[in-house]
Amino acid sequence: LAKDPDCVDALVVMAEIEANSPRQMIEMMQKAVAAGERSLGARFIQENKGHFWGLMETRPYMRAVAQLADLLRGVGMNLDAISHYEKMLALNPNDNQGVRDPLLGLCLATGNLEGAQKLLKDYEEDSSANFAWARVLERFLTGDRVGAGVELKAARKANRFVELYLSGQKEIPKVRPEMCSPESDDEAVLVLDNLSLAWAENKEAAFWLIDQLMAGGTLKAVPARARKRVQ
Repeated sequence: LAKDPDCVDALVVMAEIEANSPRQMIEMMQKAVAAGERSLGARFIQENKGHFWGLMETRPYMRAVAQLADLLRGVGMNLDAISHYEKMLALNPNDNQGVRDPLLGLCLATGNLEGAQKLLKDYEEDSSANFAWARVLERFLTGDRVGAGVELKAARKANRFVELYLSGQKEIPKVRPEMCSPESDDEAVLVLDNLSLAWAENKEAAFWLIDQLMAGGTLKAVPARARKRVQ
């Protein structure tokens, strides 16, 4: 920092060392992001918009923005988090950092159905469990119950563990896995990290899902933790 006051990686490390609260961490990360924007320059950012991650010098900045967005999401500042995630996708549509997953959940949680639908269209080839379970909720929120039922079948094939957490049959672990494999329990935990708020904010959809699981014989009764999750 003595040699380069706008060194983003150094500012991030200092934030991790010195911050004593989520609020202070956010403030320090905001300074790191601002430093990255100064260092890269407005002209560079505009000229390289669309393939940002392919340039090594952009990566400290992009990592800092992602970390800031995650922090904002963690404290419930969802609209601010959405703004940062959307900025990252505009700079790098290839989404090497996977920010479309939490962004999709936040759009559905905040009632931004148009934003969710844009993501589903822009990344329509995404066959992940996160997108599969998000499609179920998106169809329900548009009033397409038949379509939601079709998407539910596909989502259950994509990851059968997600419904166990959504319906309260399994307790969501407190520790978030860092890595996962497709169709695994760990993947389901990551899906819930991105989508649980969206399902909880749309109680009618959550109860519809439970009804579907009960009708299909997957669920015999509604666990207490499931009722609490959607209240």
